[in-house]
Amino acid sequence: MSTKRAYEVGEFILGPVRGITTPRIEWYDSAMLSAATDELRQVGSNIHTDPEYAKSQGLETVNADGMIMTNWCSEMMVHAFGMDYVARGELRTKFIRQVLLGTLLHVKGRIRSASPQSNGNVTYVVDIWCEDEHGVKLTEGDGSVEVAA
Repeated sequence: MSTKRAYEVGEFILGPVRGITTPRIEWYDSAMLSAATDELRQVGSNIHTDPEYAKSQGLETVNADGMIMTNWCSEMMVHAFGMDYVARGELRTKFIRQVLLGTLLHVKGRIRSASPQSNGNVTYVVDIWCEDEHGVKLTEGDGSVEVAA
């Protein structure tokens, strides 16, 4: 978790850099299905788990579930803002390109605004995105958090 600090408008925050691997994709798909059904379940063939099925749907290969990127963006916000983000934060993500198996994903953010509140807190708005190892943006979004004084 972060230690409290002030951020400046324009400042970058960095999240994890992780590869999109078969085990990561399977963990997310199985965990979500298991949580939804309240029992341990393995996901069948879909665009996230089966390369041949993904190709039959017009994709190059399997592609990562969007929740992977959303969760990694949220992780970045927790590291930057700690429990303030958990208690008083928001995150919105939009998946603008496929995130294919083998992609090295970089999670990044940039402070768009810092607004002092009457109670002494500061509300930060953060532009958030994920890009591949070539700098191509794959996911974009924004988050906000009210940081307690």
